[in-house]
Amino acid sequence: MFFQSDAGPIYYDQSGPRDRLGLIFTHGGGLNGHMFDAQVAALKHQYRTVIWDMQGHGRSVPLKENFDVPKMARCLMDMMHELQIQQAVLVGHSLGAWVSQLAAVKHPERVKALVSIAGGPIDKPIKKTEQLLYRISMAISRIIPENALFGWTAKQKTTTEQARIFFEKSLKQMGKKQFLLMLGGMLDAASIKVDQSYEQPLLITHGAHEMPKSVIRDNKDWHASVPGSDYFEIAGAGHNANMDKPEAFNQVLVDFLAGL
Repeated sequence: MFFQSDAGPIYYDQSGPRDRLGLIFTHGGGLNGHMFDAQVAALKHQYRTVIWDMQGHGRSVPLKENFDVPKMARCLMDMMHELQIQQAVLVGHSLGAWVSQLAAVKHPERVKALVSIAGGPIDKPIKKTEQLLYRISMAISRIIPENALFGWTAKQKTTTEQARIFFEKSLKQMGKKQFLLMLGGMLDAASIKVDQSYEQPLLITHGAHEMPKSVIRDNKDWHASVPGSDYFEIAGAGHNANMDKPEAFNQVLVDFLAGL
């Protein structure tokens, strides 16, 4: 299914009882909403689950310029309005965690709780060293052949064959041009100014085998800076922890939801 956003047609799919608490899953860079299929299958009988493809990803409208985190946060809220979801738990992976957090900052009354998978705090600027890494990554990505680039990326971010295959397929569906515009948007996100924080319950998760390793350090620091936040490291998982170890991640998520 699609809804018409300011960016153009945006793909989404929903399951579960319409009168239950909404869970909106936002994928990471280079992926698509179906990275959460295992979560939807486990939770759709108890919750109203929604997956979607951000601009430039999956079936949604392609990017014409750099990926825009604030625009996608607005798009998320527009989708909630379209589906008549008054309040939801926002689950975001990596880039999707930034989008989810920004939506929570701008519309706190619409967000019951936040779940981050290998994300980072939107209210803290990206460090200069990380900005440099993004620039280097973009430069290298421009010269590496597409198949080699996408194969290497998928292998670095996952620990299981199933997750690796899905990631590489998603990247190929995206294409190198869109991939570079997505990377540019991640660098642009360094300039996002957030003048307020969110107060919703927060679950911070990541894989034990994150690449780069700084994700683990940053997530631990994030947890320490947010009193009352929950934190869990998924053993045996990489950056796409909910795909590498779906049963372990699902249990963490179910326990968090039960406490809301």
